[in-house]
Amino acid sequence: MRRGKWLIWVWLWALAAPAAMGAALVTKGANEIAVAGKLDFQSGMGADFKLDLRYAYFFIDRWSLGLRGTVADNDFENYFSAGVFSEYNFWLPEGFKPLVGTDLVPYVGLLLDYRHAEIHNLGTEDAGILGGEAGLKFFLTDTTAVTLALVGEVASEDVYVDDDEATNRDLYLMLGMRFYF
Repeated sequence: MRRGKWLIWVWLWALAAPAAMGAALVTKGANEIAVAGKLDFQSGMGADFKLDLRYAYFFIDRWSLGLRGTVADNDFENYFSAGVFSEYNFWLPEGFKPLVGTDLVPYVGLLLDYRHAEIHNLGTEDAGILGGEAGLKFFLTDTTAVTLALVGEVASEDVYVDDDEATNRDLYLMLGMRFYF
């Protein structure tokens, strides 16, 4: 019986490995769900929470358009934002395949957001945001990717906190997961 279990496992892995070695699913008609965020219980500003959710549709190969929403809260500031974004995904030449996973896909994106922010001792602000991002998607399978992006945003009002002061610009790294179907 024990030998039979091992044979079944080997057979399943033999079938699963080729299925994982497909190409990244960034083609027309694909859908994307993205999740990124953080939870820090002991930050300098109390418990620090941020969640960024996105949904996108690829209306042509490698180009998506979608909706995004973000909520964040700590003892110094809290905000929510909602908006739209667009991303273009590049193809790397065949020689740039990763050692594990299926694909590396660099991308650039633009975003437009509305943000409502409450900053401690500074009041409440509503702002329009224009942002850009450049990043890399590391596909673990053809439908799952880990992403790392550099994001820059400029707001119409002071809705960001930098060194305990309100500002209208922000630059940060975002690490997340993306799922395609």
